[in-house]
Amino acid sequence: MANLMNVNDQAMPMGADSGAGEGATGPKRHFKHIGELVDGGAKVVIMYRTVPGEPDNCLVVGTKFLPDMYHNALMKAVESEGGQDADEFADFASRQTFPDGTNMLAMMHNDNYIKKFKTKEIMVTFGNTADGRILLNKLNEMVAKDKGMSVKDMAKDPEAPAPVKKTTKKADAKKTTAKE
Repeated sequence: MANLMNVNDQAMPMGADSGAGEGATGPKRHFKHIGELVDGGAKVVIMYRTVPGEPDNCLVVGTKFLPDMYHNALMKAVESEGGQDADEFADFASRQTFPDGTNMLAMMHNDNYIKKFKTKEIMVTFGNTADGRILLNKLNEMVAKDKGMSVKDMAKDPEAPAPVKKTTKKADAKKTTAKE
């Protein structure tokens, strides 16, 4: 029997700081739109941080329920430059297709993979420590503050027509006659 030998004399990097140091492949990256359920820790992709008219709700996809082909393509889309640049991941997903050619957002919607949750039930994960975790409702408050608006304003439907202001005509002072 042949003797096995280690051809790589460097230890594999492990742990929270594994992105730094000699022999490492690069810094660990943390991605937007990734979270988990507070109750149970199931991993989710956050499609919309708020729902129009419902600022305390969000829409997510539980990744463990997707078939492998869809799961892998979804995660590649989340990690892509376009996915990371998107304010709301669903906007980017609506322009993407799965390997079988189906529209990403349409398939997940039509096959009931997108679920509504309270924003306080979703923990956004962008790091391995407690500093890299924040409840979605708190993140929404921070984003709204940065944009100079309220979370309620963020939850408005962007395609809804602007409300029409009712104007009342005031009588023209020159055309009215004085009372006798």
